[in-house]
Amino acid sequence: MILLASTSDLVRVVTSTAADLDVHATWIDLNGTTTTPGRTNTPIATATTTTIVASPASSTYRTVKTITIRNRDTADAALLSVTHTDGTTAVELIGATLRPGDSLVYEEHLGWSRVVGPYGTVTANHDTVYTAPTAGVFYSVVLPADVANSNATANRLKDVYELGFPVTEGHRYWFRFTLLYTAALTTTGSRFTIQGPGSPTALRYNLVQSLTTTTITTVEGSTAYDIPSASNASSAATGGNVAIIEGFVDAPTCDGRVYARFASEVLSSAITLKAGSCVRWMRTT
Repeated sequence: MILLASTSDLVRVVTSTAADLDVHATWIDLNGTTTTPGRTNTPIATATTTTIVASPASSTYRTVKTITIRNRDTADAALLSVTHTDGTTAVELIGATLRPGDSLVYEEHLGWSRVVGPYGTVTANHDTVYTAPTAGVFYSVVLPADVANSNATANRLKDVYELGFPVTEGHRYWFRFTLLYTAALTTTGSRFTIQGPGSPTALRYNLVQSLTTTTITTVEGSTAYDIPSASNASSAATGGNVAIIEGFVDAPTCDGRVYARFASEVLSSAITLKAGSCVRWMRTT
């Protein structure tokens, strides 16, 4: 429960970036025996402090029922915190980084229960965000819908946050991304890689990718995010191409998410990552 108990109480969002956010909040006011529902919609587009639930009237208690904060920006992540103030002391309720398309959700009986990705699937909840997965147990995520990249700039990477997994500080993870993709033309090349949090003390992964209908191309022993800087200059076929990224990552300094990225090497010519692409991972230490 989030309670506003005076005419000075507020719930605010503090943004450190200028990503475009939409905030929806609902509440119930109680004055004696009278209850009154309310709601507000608040767009945020700058790095600032914004009130998202206003103070109740005198002699009224306001109980916040839900808050949804969606990052509708198509390019920028949103670094934010949600605070409660009684007019004198402000405290932080939660901090989060929302990637484009992500939503942070508060529900009265569940608290800050989950982050919902751009396809409506849960990308993080209180089990995966705050607790390391069991070591030695395989976990998996399947991409629920196609994702296309036909950027007007060649080789511009597109993030696929839905196709990723949470990592917790101080643990090592094994991962294998199996990526099914199509190309607008066989002359449209592609690039596949991964991104993740912080500066891991150990990161090593390999890429295996379709080159022709009978051959593959490989990149061995990558030790940083966003490698390779370029990959094959053509596609084996317009449909049915496969890329596999496999390796290990240590996350020693911060929690976060490791996820897939991809690009077309021809401007305005689409590479499409297909629904059913998947990632399998396991915490090994």
